Amino acid sequence: MVTGVGRIEEFTSLLGNPRSASNYRSAVRRYLDFIYGPVREGKIATPEEAQRYEELAEEYFTENHNHAIDLQRFAASLNASRTPPKSAIFWLSIVKEFFKFSGVPVDDELWRTVKRRGPKGRRARTQEATFDKETIQRILPHMPLLAKAVFLALISSGMRVGECLQLSLTDFHLDEEPARIAIPGHIPKNGEPRTTFISREAAAAVRDWLVVREDWMLSAANRNRGLLKHYGKEYMQKQIEGDDRLFPVQASTVREGFVGALEKVGLDEKDPKTNRFKIHLHMCRKYFRTVMAQRIPLDAVELMMGHDGYLTDAYVRYTESELRQYYLQAEGAVCVGVADDVAAAVVGGHLDALREENVALRAELNQVQREIATMNAMRADVASVEDRIAELAVSDPSASQDVLRLMIREELARAREEQGL
Repeated sequence: MVTGVGRIEEFTSLLGNPRSASNYRSAVRRYLDFIYGPVREGKIATPEEAQRYEELAEEYFTENHNHAIDLQRFAASLNASRTPPKSAIFWLSIVKEFFKFSGVPVDDELWRTVKRRGPKGRRARTQEATFDKETIQRILPHMPLLAKAVFLALISSGMRVGECLQLSLTDFHLDEEPARIAIPGHIPKNGEPRTTFISREAAAAVRDWLVVREDWMLSAANRNRGLLKHYGKEYMQKQIEGDDRLFPVQASTVREGFVGALEKVGLDEKDPKTNRFKIHLHMCRKYFRTVMAQRIPLDAVELMMGHDGYLTDAYVRYTESELRQYYLQAEGAVCVGVADDVAAAVVGGHLDALREENVALRAELNQVQREIATMNAMRADVASVEDRIAELAVSDPSASQDVLRLMIREELARAREEQGL
């Protein structure tokens, strides 16, 4: 039996990102499941199952195995099970690293052979359904508050689900317009910190979530406590206390809320070849890139998404202020819960124009009010003229009506000049 820290834990401890360590651990265990048969009963390995994986890893590299043939067979099994090509090459690459860590390096010729045995292609194999604004508006009303807040944050920021769920309360700057998200360097895949934003629509949903967040956390801390204790699985209890994440949940919780909404509107169709949903959460990120790139420079969109690998060393890195202005210009495209004309008018880059128009309309209104006041004053003057004529006619019967009117006009003109009318 393996004692102390096992080979797998030693391998994954070299990774600074906990999420990366989890992915690497899962890939190695997947390989060992292929060699020896499944060990895990559920998605999460129990402490006993994790220990068994350590024992199998030790056996595999100390017993007599043809590692080159095993690796090729594993690649072929991924192809036979219709594993998505990108997922397959990711798992194979991790196993290759694990081999090297264990003193069994994979040379270039063997690696080329392994990749030929695995799934071909670079695109996802699942045939995705249409994911447009109309589809989103059908789904949105049926999502629970937590899932809705995450969904709107994803679709309006270009973040990955895993990135969003790791962010703390202090990473969201909801007091700014638009709300800014400062993503620390330890969260993205490329290790680079970056800035992105969420729409005012998404910020409103996040604020709604914050109202109930503390109560939700208290409820979640006590959920299933007795049941887990009964079955001796206290280790699966959620650790809520001290969790400063804005959304203190696993991705599976958000996906459950999303899939539940798909089911309610009849959009939960799966690809018969891959058994994957034709609409999934990662499509939020794709939607962001597509609609934003139609309105602002692609480089700015890619920078907010954390895609910088395709850029040359000479590309221009936008400042935060420039990114903010670009986002404001295109924000209406990712306001998905309202009609296009409303989004365009309120947050689609026309807000300044609306403000200017509002100022102009107020100026016109003030001018009209001044003209009305003048007209009312003139009407009052006309009424007083008639009264004045009558008075002068009584005091000077010999004066003609024309002379009387002239005298009164001169008197009124002097009075209005004094008043500034």
